[in-house]
Amino acid sequence: MLIGCFLFSGLSTRAQSHKLTSENINKAFDKVAENIASDTLRPAYHLTPPAGCMGDPNGGIYYDGWYHIFYGLHPFAGHPGGWYWAHARSRDLLSWHHFEPGLTPAFELGLNYIGSGSTITGKNGVPYVFYSASDDDQMKFWQAQFSNSDLNQWQHLLKTPVLTLDHPGLPDFDDFWRDPFVFEADGRTFLIACADLLDEDYVPVPIFEAVNEELSSWQYRGILFEYPKYKYRNFEVPELRPLGDKWIFIASTDAPVDRCIYFTGDFDLQSLKFLPDNEGVIDHSGHYYAQETIPDDQGNLYLMAWIPGWDRDWLPTYMNEPLKNDGKLWNGCFAIPRQLTINQGMLIQQPVNSVAQLRGNLQELFNRSLPVAGPTTAHQVLPKIRGNQLEIQAEFDLGTASLCGMNLLTDYLGNGGMFITWSGDVLNVDGVKVPISDWKPGHTLKLQIFLDKQLAEIFINNGRECVSRKVPAVNITGDRISLTSLGGTATLTSLKAWELKSINH
Repeated sequence: MLIGCFLFSGLSTRAQSHKLTSENINKAFDKVAENIASDTLRPAYHLTPPAGCMGDPNGGIYYDGWYHIFYGLHPFAGHPGGWYWAHARSRDLLSWHHFEPGLTPAFELGLNYIGSGSTITGKNGVPYVFYSASDDDQMKFWQAQFSNSDLNQWQHLLKTPVLTLDHPGLPDFDDFWRDPFVFEADGRTFLIACADLLDEDYVPVPIFEAVNEELSSWQYRGILFEYPKYKYRNFEVPELRPLGDKWIFIASTDAPVDRCIYFTGDFDLQSLKFLPDNEGVIDHSGHYYAQETIPDDQGNLYLMAWIPGWDRDWLPTYMNEPLKNDGKLWNGCFAIPRQLTINQGMLIQQPVNSVAQLRGNLQELFNRSLPVAGPTTAHQVLPKIRGNQLEIQAEFDLGTASLCGMNLLTDYLGNGGMFITWSGDVLNVDGVKVPISDWKPGHTLKLQIFLDKQLAEIFINNGRECVSRKVPAVNITGDRISLTSLGGTATLTSLKAWELKSINH
């Protein structure tokens, strides 16, 4: 996706002087390193960029015992601009090692930025990368192969793109088609992409099939999947993966609101059609976007995503103020990786097991009554639980209350911070309303919350729903937790809170 690299590709004269070379990128990192280290709101255990503006995760791949993630990065400013693919790898999806800049744009091909894309290990054992970029205002899909075992250098064996809009048989797609995703099924290799037919009332997902082992020649095979455009404007960074005995189609859409969405169903290898039987929202917040999956060699599927630090100011009246992050030194980060499973057609998301390694001091509470003595919301500030790097596991019983929940990052009176309120079939997280569709009176609510400076990720009822939020600095009034209720007596059935350690990325 990386919309910024296209809408912002007309950089200022000053920005254009920063050619995306390894030397220039390292100089940019060094210039701001000391100031970034003193940033008290920089996340402590989320993957953040060394400097500059972070974009989409790309090219997730498990290779030779390592999880690799690439991501768009504009290193010279805290706003979107000309991107290259930065690179990090991890053994456990938690502790990441940043590589020296290696995958810079292919200037020899006439390119000066890189869009979103994917990676795959071919049948010949060679790992390939596919990405979108333009050399004449029309998006094209380019292919390269990695030339070292660390996957930190690539070479373009082809000096021309592997797919363009001139490809035989293509419908009249808009020039801004993008985000090639390559995958295997039953020994065959396929590619899908984000595309648009502006004169049609549906969103199409085209599918191609490789006709050679080097993945340099492709045949258009039709439309994999289509969906009414009045529901979602597009399917950015589309992915199709097997998961259990089903297939899952995942994409991000930027209208009517920013959302990561999913469909579960079957992939018919004869018709090359995806047949969905269930759909849902991956994360109910616009602070979670441009997802990227990584399958490993044990059949596990993990999900990474971008917590963007900027809003789309070109969409009228849409979330323009306040910006999620207007920092000048760095911008954006990645959410905690999630392990995916399917239960009765529904996507279940769990934080990766390795986050338990960060746990420190534990505080526990059981069966805390939350009475209300008056007409306003009651607050109970917890004196022994405080901090801005926490994992919280809580279970609530609504009882006779109209709502209950907690405020995070409040002052000693429970004022300010970010609120989480539950009123039966709706959970309201900082203004984001999440439906709890299967709730019935007498059922409890389970929350697992990860708090990291000004980031909060909430897993609801064992990962059946999720919400990610970035709390504006102006709303943070302290490091306290306040239990809240209104209109009756609720119960905090149990609460566990761990202090979480920092990770130096």
